[in-house]
Amino acid sequence: MRLRDFGNTSLQVSELGLGCARIGGVFQSNARGFLDLLSFAFDSGVNFFDTADMYSQGESESLIGKALRGKRDRVVIASKAGYSLPSRRRWAGRIKPLLRPLVQLLKIRRDQLPSGSRGALSQDFSPTYLQAAVEGSLRRLRTDYLDILQLHSPPLDVVERGEWLPALEELKRNGKIRYYGVAVDSIDAGLAALRYPGVSSVQFTLNLLERGGADALFPTAERQGVGGIARECLANGLLVKRPDEIDLKGYCSSPAQELQRTEQLAALRREAADTGRSVLRSAIAYPGSVPGVSVTLLGARSIEQLASLLEAAR
Repeated sequence: MRLRDFGNTSLQVSELGLGCARIGGVFQSNARGFLDLLSFAFDSGVNFFDTADMYSQGESESLIGKALRGKRDRVVIASKAGYSLPSRRRWAGRIKPLLRPLVQLLKIRRDQLPSGSRGALSQDFSPTYLQAAVEGSLRRLRTDYLDILQLHSPPLDVVERGEWLPALEELKRNGKIRYYGVAVDSIDAGLAALRYPGVSSVQFTLNLLERGGADALFPTAERQGVGGIARECLANGLLVKRPDEIDLKGYCSSPAQELQRTEQLAALRREAADTGRSVLRSAIAYPGSVPGVSVTLLGARSIEQLASLLEAAR
């Protein structure tokens, strides 16, 4: 696994990182498989682990802390803060050891849960909340510091107001975080974040179906010495599934977008047939070819999934 400089920071990161949004949760029979997955990623050369305090009600961070214990100086941990979990999700997190066997016994799937059962997420980027969130992350990760703290999907107006900046600077001065950045959901929010000299990273969606970040966001980050993190390189599975496995209505917000995705996927499959290079391999390689992208996140729930992705990357 090749290492890359992460902007102008002192960090060197593996060109492929592990996105840990699905690490943990009650829909896996036990946590052992996740611990094995994290260890396998590290042994395969992955040193960048991207998580968040809200992922699996904090269990993602807890498992990372357990799996990478004794390896802290050889990994880069990037977490996020800004989402506030509703009480029912916090309650579910506390009784997860009891819920997991019940879910397995009843064979309940994630997609069978009513949307209202999880409660509505809210956001809080106040100094008090961010400081408390970092303390919680450090406790779960069993570490004294985060390599990178990212604001988690802040709206454009929140980024522009910059009220979060003093809190992150204080956390940095106190050694709780080494660097800070922003994981954004829009190019405008990303460009707004890059106006702050202290921002060291920007994270955004980038894949063969959604290339907007390659036009301005990541190249601008590169010019400013900011590390770029590309997420969703497989477009939530669209670029790895067979045509007969895909129902585009579940991925698209309008008939026009559905038509666009149909045409894009057909073109990518024709190109794969002509070149002999699979869509999967091209999908994994693409973000890393964009100026400004330091690390491309891969998502996996098992060793088998991650091994197949790494093999395609080779």
